[in-house]
Amino acid sequence: MPWETALRVALALLFVGAWHLVFGWLWNRVAAVRRGRRAPSRWPGRLLTLLKHGFLFLCAVGVTVLLANFYVYHGFGHQPDIYRRGDPARPWVALTFDDGPSPQYTPRILEILEKHGVPATFFMVGAHVEAYPDIAAAVVEAGHEVGNHTYSHINVPTASTQRLYEEMLGTTAVILEVTGQYPRYVRPPRGLYDGRFRRMAALLGQEVVLWNRSSFDWQGSLSPQAIVRRIVNEARPGDILLFHDSGALIGREGGNREATVQALEGIILGVRAKGLEFVPLSQLLHGVEGEADPPFNLVE
Repeated sequence: MPWETALRVALALLFVGAWHLVFGWLWNRVAAVRRGRRAPSRWPGRLLTLLKHGFLFLCAVGVTVLLANFYVYHGFGHQPDIYRRGDPARPWVALTFDDGPSPQYTPRILEILEKHGVPATFFMVGAHVEAYPDIAAAVVEAGHEVGNHTYSHINVPTASTQRLYEEMLGTTAVILEVTGQYPRYVRPPRGLYDGRFRRMAALLGQEVVLWNRSSFDWQGSLSPQAIVRRIVNEARPGDILLFHDSGALIGREGGNREATVQALEGIILGVRAKGLEFVPLSQLLHGVEGEADPPFNLVE
């Protein structure tokens, strides 16, 4: 493991540990107040200590996950270079698919999109483009847009700088070589990015596009009906919708995306019934800033 990656992992663990200490301090403060109001515990002291620290650790992990989720969907500070949605004043939404191409699911998705005349953007993993070049080329031939999703679906914040740059550059090169289309967009795996990722995207001329409405199809446990209900009920003008045509919970492929394929037609019909239309990202984001100016100056 490169030293830079080890350092980033260590910092992540320290972050969780810091929250553990904070919750431990709060626990002790509350316990000190309540100590004189209750009878002595019948539980063995060591067991109580183990349960206490187990609970505090879960609290620390939970807060870390919540902050990471907020970071993906909202970010911290002003981020004009990151797009999470389009203009809510226009009745448009955009379909995006991550982690492909896949020989099992991508061709079937393309058939459904063609049947209903729906454009989409496919954020491709470079290794999958190399493994399935005909499918990657078919996406562009069908008129869809493509984006960079790194070469091997890395975890951006813990990757070394050299590895990150190689992943982004390599994927850009292989997509251009195989499809003939330069990827205008880039999306970090799991939505986790950092300043290095944003700077490299700017150098490559690729817009960082996240999402504001996830299908949660990556969970693998949702039925097609549940995915349809979630997207159709929650879809709003300007939404960037997130789906997956490959990938896995652990690893870059092998996950079951059958529910996504089966849900797609119902989603298209349901969203259109609400008066919304599917457009390419290039149209959805046209004239839109990555993030509106804040009401006051923020120190970067």
